[in-house]
Order: sequence, then C-alpha cells, then structure tokens
Amino acid sequence: MAMTRGKKRPMSPVPCLILAAASCFAKLSESLQVTVQPASIVQKLGGPVSLGCVVDPPRVNLTWRLNGKELAGSDEVLGIHIERGKLVITALNNHTVGRYQCIARVPEGVIASVPAVVTLANLKDFKFDGQHVIEVDEGNTAVIACDLPESHPKAQVRYSVKQEWLEASRDNYLIMPSGNLQIVNASQEDEGTYKCAAYNPVTQEVKTSVSSERLRVRRSTAEAARIIYPPEAQTIIVTKGQSLILECVASGIPPPRVTWAKDGSSVSAYNKTRFLLSNLLIDPTSEEDSGTYSCTADNGVGEAGAAFIFYNVQVFEPPEVTMELSQQIIPWGQSAKFTCEVRGNPQPSVMWLRNAVPLSASHRLRLSRRALRLVSVGPEDDGIYQCMAENEVGSAQAMVQLRTARPGATLNPERDAQLGSAQPPTPPSRDSAFQLPLDKAGLPKPGTTPLATSPQCAANRELVSPAEAPIILSSPRTSKTDSYDLVWRPRPDSRAPILYYVVKHRKVTNASDSWTVRDVPASQHRLTLTRLDPGSLYEVEMAAHNCAGEGQTAMVTFRTGRRPKPEIVASKEQQIQRDDPGTSTQSSNPSDNSRLSPPEAPDRPTISMASETSVYVTWIPRGNGGFPIQSFRVEYKKLKKLGDWVLATSDIPPSRLSVEIPGLEKGMSYKFRVRALNILGESEPSAASRPYVVSGYSNRVYERPVAGPYITFTDAINETTIMLKWMYIPASNNNTPIHGFYIYYRPTDSDNDSDYKKDVVEGDRYWHSISHLQPETSYDIKMQCFNEGGESEFSNVMICETKARKSLGLPGRLPPSTVAPQQHPPLSGGHSGLGTGAMVARSSDLPYLIVGVVLGSIVLLIVAFIPFCLWRAWSKQKQTIDMGFPGAGLLVSSCQYTMVPLRGISAPRANGHPYVNGQPYANGAHLNGICPSAGVGYASAKPRDYSPDEVPQ
Repeated sequence: MAMTRGKKRPMSPVPCLILAAASCFAKLSESLQVTVQPASIVQKLGGPVSLGCVVDPPRVNLTWRLNGKELAGSDEVLGIHIERGKLVITALNNHTVGRYQCIARVPEGVIASVPAVVTLANLKDFKFDGQHVIEVDEGNTAVIACDLPESHPKAQVRYSVKQEWLEASRDNYLIMPSGNLQIVNASQEDEGTYKCAAYNPVTQEVKTSVSSERLRVRRSTAEAARIIYPPEAQTIIVTKGQSLILECVASGIPPPRVTWAKDGSSVSAYNKTRFLLSNLLIDPTSEEDSGTYSCTADNGVGEAGAAFIFYNVQVFEPPEVTMELSQQIIPWGQSAKFTCEVRGNPQPSVMWLRNAVPLSASHRLRLSRRALRLVSVGPEDDGIYQCMAENEVGSAQAMVQLRTARPGATLNPERDAQLGSAQPPTPPSRDSAFQLPLDKAGLPKPGTTPLATSPQCAANRELVSPAEAPIILSSPRTSKTDSYDLVWRPRPDSRAPILYYVVKHRKVTNASDSWTVRDVPASQHRLTLTRLDPGSLYEVEMAAHNCAGEGQTAMVTFRTGRRPKPEIVASKEQQIQRDDPGTSTQSSNPSDNSRLSPPEAPDRPTISMASETSVYVTWIPRGNGGFPIQSFRVEYKKLKKLGDWVLATSDIPPSRLSVEIPGLEKGMSYKFRVRALNILGESEPSAASRPYVVSGYSNRVYERPVAGPYITFTDAINETTIMLKWMYIPASNNNTPIHGFYIYYRPTDSDNDSDYKKDVVEGDRYWHSISHLQPETSYDIKMQCFNEGGESEFSNVMICETKARKSLGLPGRLPPSTVAPQQHPPLSGGHSGLGTGAMVARSSDLPYLIVGVVLGSIVLLIVAFIPFCLWRAWSKQKQTIDMGFPGAGLLVSSCQYTMVPLRGISAPRANGHPYVNGQPYANGAHLNGICPSAGVGYASAKPRDYSPDEVPQ
C-alpha cells in the first residue's frame, strides 16, 4: 500500500499496472533470445561432436542438459567439455548420445533451447534375396532395384556394372535418389549380372549385397505398354524445401509415352515440375505439392490408359510457433492466459514450460495445444513461459514473460529498471508509451499519436523533435531461404525517449506488394521477418516514434538465400557435410548464397540412342544464380574433325531436361555439352559427355513409310486457328524411321486438290496448330508421315470448322490480325487509311496490299516532285533575267507601269540625264507608277515612242 502524508488511502490499481508495465518493458531491453540453436548431429562411435548455442545478450549465464538432467560443467569421465556457448564431446559413446539443450538464466526467468539429438551412425547388413531375372524390351528403360539395408544416415548406393563399380550416373546409367539404377535405351550389350552396395558417408563403411539381378533384353514385334517400376502404388514423404523425383518407367513395343497428373489434372501447368526422361522432378517442394500423382503409359497397342500407377506424396513441414504477447502483467488473484499458434505437418506435439521446466495440468493450471490458462496467479507464478513444438522433421519454440503485481502496490520504474545490472535507469517519460492503445499483440496501434494520449508528451510537445533514423546492423545478404534477422540500434542523442519502432517490409517486384507493418517495443532491437520467398529481393523501412511522432526513416534491401540445388547424386564430401554440420566449411565462401549471377553449369549429360541418326541428350541442372532458368541449349563437337563446338539446339524450355538431337553422321564420334541461361546470361558449359559413336551404315537407303498417322483430335481454338492431335505407331511401318509429318488442309467446299495447303512438323511431336484460317469456315484435314525415302499413305480425313468472328464494334473484341495493320499517312481528304469499321487484312490480300503501298508511294513522290521542278524552272528564268537586266531584281509581279517619253520638257539634268521627281534616269524615261522599269521588252512593259534625242544607247 502506498501512503500519502496525512491520511491513508490506497492508490488506484490502474497507475500501478502502468508503472509495472513500464518496469517490465524496461527490463526486457535485455532482448533475451537464443539466436543460434544447437543442431542435431549424426556421428560414428568414437567421433567428435560439437554443439553450439548463442544467446543475446551474450553475458547471460549458460548451462547444458542431457536427457533432461543438468550437466554440472565439464565431465572428464563422459568426455564432455563445456566452454562459453559450446559443448564438445571428444569421443562419442553410448553414454553421451541423447537430447541436449542449452539453458539461459536471467533475473526475469529461465529459457531452454530446442533439443538437439545426438545419435550414432550405423549400417546394417543386406538381407539375402536370391537372384532375380529382369526382362526388358530392347530400346526401353530397364530398372535394377536395390533394397538398401537400414542405415543412419541414409546410405548411398553403388552398382557393379561390367566388373566396374559405378558411384554416380554415367552414360546411359542413371542412379536415382531412391537407389534404383535406370538403364536408358537398353540393348543386348547391357545384358549381364548387376549387384549393388551401400556406403555410409559418416562411418565410411561399404557393404555389398549378397543377392544379384540378371538383366535380359528381348526383341518383340508389338507389345502393349506396361509399367515396370514402381510395381505398386507408393507413399512418399519429403521435407519441405527439398527436391523430389517420382520414378515411372514403362516398357512396350513401340516404346510408350508417359504422362503425369496431380489430383486428376495435368502437371504441365505447374512451374516447379520438370521431366527427367519419364520421371517427374519437383524442386523445391512445398505444402501444396502434397497429393496423389498418377503416371500413365500408352503406346497405341492394347487398351488406352490401362497402364498406370499412383504416388501418394506427403510434404512434411517443421513446426512454426507464434505467441500473441511477449509480456503480461497480472494482479494477484486474477487469471492469466497465453495462446500459442502451432503449425506443421505432421501435427507437432506441444509442451509448455515455465523457467525451462515442463508443466503438467493441475487445479490451477489448464493446458491445451493452443492455450495455457493459470487461475489465481501469485508471485510464485512469475517467470518465462515457453510453448515448444516438435515433430518428425524439426522443433520450434516461442516464449512470453509473466509478471504478477500485488493489487494497490506502487512499483518504482527507475528502481526496477536498475535490476538489470548493465541497464541504465529508464527515464520517467517512457512510462507514457504504455498508455497508448494496444493492439492484440500488446503493441501500440499503428497511427496512434502519443501526443494525444500522454500527459507528459502533451506538456513537452513544443520541446521535442523527431527521433533520428535507427542504425541497421543486419547484412543485406542471408543464407536463409524463408526468413531474415533484422538487427538495429538507436542513435545516441539527447532527444525524447523512443516509445516504439515501426518496421515495414515488402517484396520488390514489378508492381511492388503492399507493406507488411509491425510495431516493435522500444526495448527490442531485433526482429525476425518470416514467411519470405526464396531467392527474392525485399526492402525494409523502419522509424522510431517518440513524443514528436514518427522519426527519420532507415532503409535496407536484402535478398533471401537460394533454394537447395536439385542434386540427384551427392558426392561423399557433400553428404558428410549435409549430415554432419560440425564438419561443414561454412566460412569457405560465405557470399555464394546471395550472389546474383548466371546459372551454374549443368551436370555432365548422358547420351542414349533415339534412332540411327539421332540421340537423346539428358542432363541435370544445378543452381540458377538467383534468377529462374529460362532455357537450355545443347552443343556438339565432332571428334574426328577439327572445329569448334557447334550449336545443336537452343531455346529448350526449363521443364525439359532431355532433348533429341537429329541429323548426325553415321560412323562419326560426337561429344555433347549443355548450357543453362537466365536473365543475367548463360552458364559455363557443362563437362563434355563421353564420346558417342553413331552406328549403322552411312549410305543406307531409307524405305518409304507405308502406313500414315491417325488423327485422333481436332478442335477450333478461335476464328483463325485449329488444333489437331494424332498418333503414330512405328511398328505399322516395320519401325522404319520417319523425319516428321505433313499436314494438308483446304476448305471443305473446295473440290480442287491444288487448294490444299501444307504444314510441316519435324520430329516426333504429335500435335500442331493450323493458323491463318478463315472464320466460320469448314476445313478438310489429312496427314502423311515422311522420311528420305518418301511419304506414306494419307491418314484419315477430319473435318473441323473455325469459330465465328466476334463483333467488331466492341473494344477488345477484334479478331486477331494475321498481318499487322499498316500505318498510312492521312490522305488528301483528311481520312486515315483504316476506318473504324475497316476489315483486318487477310494473308491472301497481302500482294494487293504491297502493290497498293508501292503505287501510293510513287504518286506521293510525283506530287512532291512537280512543285519542286516548277520552282527550279522559275528560279533559273529569274536568274537569267537578272544577269541581262540588273534592275529586274527589284520587280514585283503585281506592279503595273508605263514608259512615257519626255518630249521637249525642260528638266534639270545630271551628267546629261534628266531628273524626274528628283531622280536621275539614264534613258530619260519617266515611270508612271510606283515601280521602276525593268527596261524595254519586259513582258509587262507597255511600248512607247521616243524622241530622236531620247533613244537609248
């Protein structure tokens, strides 16, 4: 109870709570946070282990727990050495494995880090499964499965191929992340026995399978498509942010085509999906990638859609924990409630702690996944409460401080602020900050003016100036892909105390997003921005608020880290670093994660035969340099001839990781390499492929294909375009290679075969769009396939009608123009070349349009040239007259004049010449008018008679 002089009277509880809040916020200027959490690690028996823990502020006392029990400093018996912020196990054994936590103690309470699990690496033996015989049709992909033994961490697979151990993909052998070996374009040379081995990257043990697989390659004439891997539906679990490859290998004669769908819709609409041969690559994975994926194979033989398989994909997410408040002050006897929002997949388990001790429900304490409710609080309930969540892929925590106050008690904010040993006294004016209206996060609401609500600010408003901009300490580079730690400090000045900070951030795009605004207490100098996009540019603006309002703005721009590389097979060193953070060389190149550059060079491509004169080039991309890969291009080089690398094909979309290179010379050896391109340029070339020799006879005569394709689908896309699809079965032509297809079309009402127009589709594409057609017109469509030997018979004939032309009077409804409208200069009538209702030019009108433009240009030149010629003639004539009669230069064409002889009139003379109106004239002529004469004989002069003494000389 606070007593006043002369009488006893309890103070109002409201001022007490305000003062208590001020003290609590002042104390939290310590900004207690575990900035570096200890990370889980896998190590072999006897190997060293190092766990790190960094707490801000650094002067906080740190201890460690093992499996919930406190470690009293270093333990020589267990081989545990504890230094400031680090725990080191010299030789891991069965007594030192378990869950470790670092514990930080401050006057306000105790907090615990998330647990770090230390486990032993191990590799068990293979199970004996006998020998299996695998049959595959020639030219298809064979799959050798390896049932890897239990291993921690996951074992890497190796294969014995032709008496040689294969550790990474090479040539037509692809080692998949699942451990399977895919043999692309299998031939008789690939027959034999295959064995696999498991390699543990931590223990460096290698164990070989006691079973083996024997591959047989058979030749068939025609066989319906079937899926040989996976043999049954699969359930795949992947962690958010990692890459995922769904394997689907089909076999049949002719080789089948594989299509993918997610939840019944084609995956072609997803930007993150790519194709590695018939396999589906998703990079990176996110929560929306969970679902059911189907793989369907079809080669035109047998029932369509009969070969399919399903994948059930579940994307696991580490927990994310948020709490609405960071502090609460509750009077004794009242209830306190903390809410905790937890998200993650699978659903995390939630544990509540007070001062790093797990809580259990009681008659006063009610616990649930989302909330903690404490009834009738007292001083024993003071401390730091933590909400800790954990699932199979990670853990996270958030905390809040509870401070209780005796009703009616007076708390001295300056005295309480001095409880922090290194914290200076808090000015009384800072108390006013906590009289502002608070939002649900316990922070001042944006836009609230402290001048209107704080008496001290109102009294000193004329003496206070806005705060200077804070000093941002964070680096503009971060390796984190979805968050950023913003750190700052206020500028030391003598202005009014800071009440709170306003931090705004948004993603920088072509049309920038709206700002995300957060208010931060004045005692807090660190903020983590979460839920950011990988490899994206963000801007931050922040300002300090005091009694004068918003201060000067500080700004910073940063870019989040790049997404993980879609590595198919990692090297031994990479796997060790990924599974053992203690061995990672993080300081080797700290800036690589945020450097913007062209993409990294793709992996060495693998080559497989597509036909006698073409090959499939397959590759795996690496880092994109901070911007999405826009395309790939493939180059080749002949080994038996001198010359540089030659471009084989370019503008390969990023969703394709395999391309066919046709037109190769038989008997020639080639090497291939791949480049990736983004907005910043092209990558360095990949490592060259192994030499590939094009087999066969160079002078082979191609047989003409007999059977043509079969048109399966036609549809009018708009008023000028028709889409068609078809199928072609090579077996119908004894597998005779073809180079492409001819597409013929003409209006249905035409009986003349010469009206057919032809489009050419090269390669093995099975769809095409016919454009430049007439609206609302029916067309006959038929096809042929062709090669160097000639064309096949015609296919079936399909009839399709284009759509009607849309109304021309509405804006934005004009039909698409085949030829861009010509912009003509205005004609003499003042009308433009195209009126409001003018029809758009058709392709058939193009010659007339060109002739009209040429003739119009000639007419314009002639019209412009005639005045020029007339002007030139007049100028020449005038120049001639001026040379003979110098006085002619003063003529004006509108002048009318006469020459009157001066017959015997006495007049003054000058040098023998008379004066007329005060002017001497050599010929003695008087000009009756205002213009001087040009002389006798000028066209406009009127002849006059002269006296004998006045005849001009």
